[in-house]
Amino acid sequence: MKKLAYSLLPLGITVGLCLNIAPASASLLVREVISNAALSIDGFGSTTNTGIIQADIPANSTIQKAYLYAASVWDNPVYGVTFNGNTLPLSSATILGPNSNPATTARWDVTSIIASSFKEGLQDFSITENGQNDGAALVVAYSNSSTQGFTSVILDGELSTGGDTIRFNFANPYIGGVFLVSLASSFSKQPVMGQHQVTVVDVTTNSTNNRRLTRSAGGADDRTSGENSDNGNLITVGGIGDNPANVDPTARPSGTNPDDEYYNLALGNSANTTPFILPGDTFLSLATRNPSDDDNVFGMFITSGFKITTTPIPEPSMKLGIFGIGAIGILLSLLGKKS
Repeated sequence: MKKLAYSLLPLGITVGLCLNIAPASASLLVREVISNAALSIDGFGSTTNTGIIQADIPANSTIQKAYLYAASVWDNPVYGVTFNGNTLPLSSATILGPNSNPATTARWDVTSIIASSFKEGLQDFSITENGQNDGAALVVAYSNSSTQGFTSVILDGELSTGGDTIRFNFANPYIGGVFLVSLASSFSKQPVMGQHQVTVVDVTTNSTNNRRLTRSAGGADDRTSGENSDNGNLITVGGIGDNPANVDPTARPSGTNPDDEYYNLALGNSANTTPFILPGDTFLSLATRNPSDDDNVFGMFITSGFKITTTPIPEPSMKLGIFGIGAIGILLSLLGKKS
C-alpha cells in the first residue's frame, strides 16, 4: 500500500468559543462530542461481502468510543455483519434517522470490541456482511498525550439529497486551529456516463459566501482493491490514507475520482489559498446537495483544535461550549488506503 504522511501543527492557539450545531433539516445529528480525542476513520466495500476494515491508533492510547456503520444498497435492506469474529445482528443496531432518503444505514457501538483487541499502529479488522450491503465505515475516537486540547465530533443520519445545511455559531470569534472534516457516503458510483453521482458542498462564513469546497464528493474509494465499482462496494469515507489538502473545487469525476471526502477548513484550495475559515469569523455553514438524487451521505466526522464541552438541549440541536487551548502540536500519520 502507498504510504502518505501529513503534519498539521497549529501552535500557540487560545480559543474561547461556543457553538450551536443545528442542522437545518435535522438530517445529521450530533452523536458524540469527545474531548481531548482524535479520530481514526476507514471504510470497506466489496461485492464479495467480506474483507478487512482498518483502524490506525497510536501507542499508549485509550479508546473512548467506536462505531461501525453499514449502509444498504440504496432502497434494498441493510444486513447485519460479523466484525472481528463478533456477530452483530441487525436487531442490535441503531437505524439512523431521520428517513431523508431511500437508503438505510445501521450503526453498532463496537467500543468494547476495539478496546479489547486493538494494537498500536495500523491494524486490520475482519468484516463479513450477512447479505449484500453497500459497505461499512469504522470510526474510532482515541485519546493520548498528543490529542490533549482536541475534540472529536461524530454526526450521523441521512442527508436529504435535495439539500441540507449544518451551521456552527461561535459565541466568540474564531482565531485559528485545525478543522478536519470527513464525509461518509454510499451508493455513489464515479465516474459514470451522463449525470455524475456526486455531492456538492459549499461553505459560508462571515468572510466568504457559498464558497465551493467540492463538487465531486462520492464514489467507491474504499472498495476492495481490484474490484470495479458496483453495487455492494459503493462506499467512501475520508480517513486512513486520504489527504486533508482540499480538493480542486472545479474537478469533476471524469475518468478519475478526484475527491477523497477529507477536508481541512483551516486551509484553502487550488482555486483560492485563503482558508475557508478565518480569524474573526463567528459562524460556519456547510450546505450540501446531491444533483443526481441518489447518494446516501450518512456521516460527518470532525476533529478540531478546540476543547469542547456540551450542554445538552433537545435534538436536533446541541450546545457546544468551547474553551481555551494552549500550545498544540499534533502529527497525523495517514497510511495508505485500499484502492
